[in-house]
Amino acid sequence: MSKFKIITVALITFLFFIHVAVAQEDAVHEKINADMYGNFSKAFETLDYDLFASIHSKEMIRISGNGGKIEKASVYLKGYQKRWSVPSKKPAPIDFRLFERIYSDSLVSDRGIYRVTYTNDNNQTKYSYGQFHVVLKMEDGDWKIWIDYDSNENKSINKDSYDTAFSISEYKKYWKH
Repeated sequence: MSKFKIITVALITFLFFIHVAVAQEDAVHEKINADMYGNFSKAFETLDYDLFASIHSKEMIRISGNGGKIEKASVYLKGYQKRWSVPSKKPAPIDFRLFERIYSDSLVSDRGIYRVTYTNDNNQTKYSYGQFHVVLKMEDGDWKIWIDYDSNENKSINKDSYDTAFSISEYKKYWKH
């Protein structure tokens, strides 16, 4: 085999493995984003308590920086079950943006900004912002929230904070590897 053919085969093989690695990387981030942010957002839009509960580990710890309290999953989730069971309750869509992701094969640490959209009875829209840090754990093939911390940082988190963070789909901008 000529030197040119060997180099060509080696280059094609190298490019193939790069392509496979990038596809696997894309799949990991897409799975994290679907399991966590896709389901979280859908639960808020539809007031689906069962979906919301399903994305939390039974061992989950919830830390409210604003409220100054730490809760176990059962207490935290009961609050949502009660809140969303009110017949007149309107959905409040939630959107997420990230500024950091670190992950391994079994844990993910994501930090970012969320925005909740409220619409009152007069059809006026109001936004609420907060900063969060979640640690996700792989359980039975799905990413579950294991530790959840959020705070509005004394109301300093706002539209500018949200706009500065990156879209969930832009993982190459927030992923630390």
